[in-house]
Amino acid sequence: MQNGRCMRTWLHPANWIAAVLLIAASNSYAAPGGCTNKWAAYDGYTIIHVELKNPIGFITPWGSLSTSLKKGLKLKVNAPFSHESFEQDSAFLSSTLKSDFAYSHQTVKLSYAGGEILDCDPEARTLRVVYPIFTSVVPSFIPPSIEEQTSELQHPATTGATRVSKRSLLIAPTAGYNQTRGTWGGLSFSDTIGKLRLQGKSEASGNSWSGSFDVGGNKSPVGNLWDHADWAGTFEYLNVPAGAARFKEGKVTGRFSASTKESAKKHIIIRYGAALEGGHEQSSNTLSDPKLIPNSGYGSLKLYVGVTGRPGIAAFTASYGFQLGSTFIDAIPVFKKHLLDLGYNVSVPVPFRKPLGDAEDFKGPLSASVHRSFNLETRLTAGLIQDASGAPLAEQFLGGNAIRPFVQDSSWLIVSNAFIRSIPENQLGAQSGTELGGSRFYSANATVSFTLWGKPMLPKELATADPRFPGILNAPFHTAALSLANTYKVKDPEYIRLSALVSAKAVDLNKKLIALSDELKLIPAAIAAEPTVALCLKDIKRNLLSTRGAANMIASQPDPQVVGQLVTDSLPSLSGFIQDLTKNLRDAAQADLATQIDLSMSDIKTLGNDIRDIDDLPSQKYIDQAWQTLAPGHRAIDVFLHDLNIYSVSPVGMFDVARVWPVSEGVQYGLGPGLRLSLVNANFTIGYGFNPQRSDRGNIGAIFFKLEITSLF
Repeated sequence: MQNGRCMRTWLHPANWIAAVLLIAASNSYAAPGGCTNKWAAYDGYTIIHVELKNPIGFITPWGSLSTSLKKGLKLKVNAPFSHESFEQDSAFLSSTLKSDFAYSHQTVKLSYAGGEILDCDPEARTLRVVYPIFTSVVPSFIPPSIEEQTSELQHPATTGATRVSKRSLLIAPTAGYNQTRGTWGGLSFSDTIGKLRLQGKSEASGNSWSGSFDVGGNKSPVGNLWDHADWAGTFEYLNVPAGAARFKEGKVTGRFSASTKESAKKHIIIRYGAALEGGHEQSSNTLSDPKLIPNSGYGSLKLYVGVTGRPGIAAFTASYGFQLGSTFIDAIPVFKKHLLDLGYNVSVPVPFRKPLGDAEDFKGPLSASVHRSFNLETRLTAGLIQDASGAPLAEQFLGGNAIRPFVQDSSWLIVSNAFIRSIPENQLGAQSGTELGGSRFYSANATVSFTLWGKPMLPKELATADPRFPGILNAPFHTAALSLANTYKVKDPEYIRLSALVSAKAVDLNKKLIALSDELKLIPAAIAAEPTVALCLKDIKRNLLSTRGAANMIASQPDPQVVGQLVTDSLPSLSGFIQDLTKNLRDAAQADLATQIDLSMSDIKTLGNDIRDIDDLPSQKYIDQAWQTLAPGHRAIDVFLHDLNIYSVSPVGMFDVARVWPVSEGVQYGLGPGLRLSLVNANFTIGYGFNPQRSDRGNIGAIFFKLEITSLF
């Protein structure tokens, strides 16, 4: 038996991966900033300033994260600097952010804490201490809607962050001016009570009032019908001038809309919905227009469908709406309305940066200067009313520089009028001397803007101090993708079916392992005591203990990792030990017993291969599904790193063309300059649209002003 040998290996216990997503945080670091010596060289220097650089802390000054963390730091202003305390402070910040997130319900948790010392003065023996921190603003991931996808081209960070927000109550002011309403102001709000979603808005001026109140909820995915669905009941009121007329409309609406799952590559969503309306219509005018219905009931059925995509740096939307409406007056026909609404936007970073794929790693370098981009926003809308004599004034096409949506759905905008910024609201189809409203229209709009000035959201300390920062944010996304992919895999019906087969094979495997263990007991004691055989038996028994444990776990609940370790590590190691043992047994004239053990090992290997083949279900689709789930948060973080500014100023150019029939004004044009000021999530746009084709009584143009506020949280 001098030639016999056993290779000694250690079998590691099987590991379980729970669907727990980790926080990424770096070790503390010192970045270049005027203090080039080792930290210990500055021990004893007087600290003249201690600062936590939190890029989003200024948004919520009443509950500043920086303020609360600063209280726990060891280094204080006017105290001596200690490199040990500096390292402890960086570790404290990192661990505190981790522990705070540990109790949250976030899907991906991101945090970063670093440290640097600046302005070291050897003569005065003073320095400044700065701790850059970054915390996740991605609490959850809600499938984006069509208009959120399109709006993200205009305000990519704010809409992205709002989409993933769980903040319950949101109240935001709105304001504007146009020649029809004058200066108007109002409020919009949203809240969540249990499973109900509440939304409302109200706008008022000296001669107008409009408002809506919406109570709704959502439905879980249903097979291939929808991935997300919303229902709502809405009350709407509108009282506004329209040229020489005025109309009032009050109605109650029941609405249902649904959307498919977003495609992984082009981020395309298909949506559809229906709304049933009922209410009252009134109109008054100083013209002798016999087609106007002054006072009537109102009811309608609306059906609509649309698609939105966001391929790369562009976004598109296309929607079609159909309406059947009636005033319930004898001899007045039912009117049929058709709407087509198309939009295409593109935002080109300057300098150009290829859009980050949903599964790609965050990359540097990061810029400490304003993030510039060239933006083009376009929209083409057209409409037709059949049997227009049955449509009240509020349902006819008037047009102007205010958009009236086809349905009151904050996540899906279908434009239902001719939009032209050089003509006041409701004036395009009301400028003729004897006609009000139209039965056909089209409008096309283009807006260009370019970011000239501003300040990036990402602090300079994070943008330039440590080139590792983007890479640090990649770890939690990869961990999340792996955990989610495993979760999706074990919930797949096909995998469940295969798991049952794996479990049955694992039961048979365990029986064979027990039989092999019994056969080892048949080795004569004298031979088993020989050093080489004893060494082999020791390795085999250790392997059998852990391998049987893995087989029992698989029989109870198959786990991809346990299966992988069993078939790629445990069983091959056992097979190698058995080969060494049977060789030694044959050398000891125990050929029959060696053959019996070899046959048992052959059966065990066959069962292991069967388990491997059954469990070998392709995993790429689960990984793709996981990254699709993580995509909104992944894009939001990328926007934060490369696109978002604390403030920015952009010149704006506007061009519009529109026409309403059968009024006799002909084709109308509008063009003019504007200016957009963005303060993180507040966007102010003001411009003036000139009207070259104005009539004798028309204005030279119209002021266009808009204020939008979107909550980051």
